[in-house]
Amino acid sequence: MNKKVIALLMVFCSLILFVSCTSRDFDEFWGSYTADKTYSYDHKYYALQTVEDNMIIVTVYDSETNKKVDSFSPARSMDFWGICWEKDSYNIWTQSADIGDYCFEYKNGKWVRYDEYMTPPDYIISRYNEKYRNNPEQRSNIYTSPTK
Repeated sequence: MNKKVIALLMVFCSLILFVSCTSRDFDEFWGSYTADKTYSYDHKYYALQTVEDNMIIVTVYDSETNKKVDSFSPARSMDFWGICWEKDSYNIWTQSADIGDYCFEYKNGKWVRYDEYMTPPDYIISRYNEKYRNNPEQRSNIYTSPTK
């Protein structure tokens, strides 16, 4: 093979690798957690997730005024799986591959992380839950925070 063909093959393979690594797998299982804009149970607040200096920043806004209410940094971006609001409170759960689940409890207008490990409510399904992960037909029953 000549050098041009080898170079073209390398470029083609690099392009395929880049596209496969950067495209989102739409069948990927997230459980109850999401990386998208999501609302509290009564739509009073919504949360957006951004990356700053390799850390996730969750910013909570007032839905009526779009003013920032609070923000917190739950985990490194490379390990983060998303957030889920509780279905009857303003508490926010986060899930990360390296540190697990944490609850950011709503107290006096701020979201405060529990320092100890807590177990999410039964209706919040982990990304790692094998029952749902391996059975796509059961996923329609999973609770997720409102996204609209």
